[in-house]
Amino acid sequence: MLNFSEPERSKNFILNSLPQEEYDRLYPHLERVELNQNDVLVHIREPITHVYFPTTALLSLVHSTMEGESVEVGATGFEGMVGTTFILNRDIAPWEINVLITGEAFKLSAEAFVSVLHKSVVLRQKVTAFAYLKVMQLMQSALCNRFHTVEQRFCRWLLAAHDQVKTPELLLTPNILATMIGSTLPAVNIVAGTLQTAGFIRTTRGKVTILNREEMEEATCECYHIIKDEFERYLRN
Repeated sequence: MLNFSEPERSKNFILNSLPQEEYDRLYPHLERVELNQNDVLVHIREPITHVYFPTTALLSLVHSTMEGESVEVGATGFEGMVGTTFILNRDIAPWEINVLITGEAFKLSAEAFVSVLHKSVVLRQKVTAFAYLKVMQLMQSALCNRFHTVEQRFCRWLLAAHDQVKTPELLLTPNILATMIGSTLPAVNIVAGTLQTAGFIRTTRGKVTILNREEMEEATCECYHIIKDEFERYLRN
């Protein structure tokens, strides 16, 4: 396992929130890993063998139809983890989890995580709070995908991703964006072109750069602001 210094612990909100005693229980099991875009960490309806605490990577929770059509139902960055189903005594993944944006995370075996979870009050509280945040985001996204325009959803998703990875430059292809917001590639290309002409974003091959957050926040729907308020409330507690 790789060694890491104390400052690196603070890059993940849940790990950073733990009292020293609880963190010391996790520490021997943690491995720092590099996650690459499109890596599949967990397959849908299969046992979860490892838990991940992202620091700079952004992970995507994706659900698919029998025909192979996919849509993102949630995303996890520095604020959370992959493996919240263990607080419900479930070790089967309800969705696929893949790497959306390349970066680092801390990894440990599911067995070690469950063992530490049973002994750690604050860890259980933080994981439960994060699970609630994901449920709220899932419900809001479902409403958004049903009632709001592709442009509004496009802006919502980019703004939320910016909040999670803290950089305006996102290495994303149009195909990935279409999956993330549950739309078609032609529709995403049209919206991206419109927003670029308006000066909100700049798109190059495989990269989207946010240029004007204020205008994008005006262009998106209320769903982004509701999700952001819950996100910030979670980080304050």
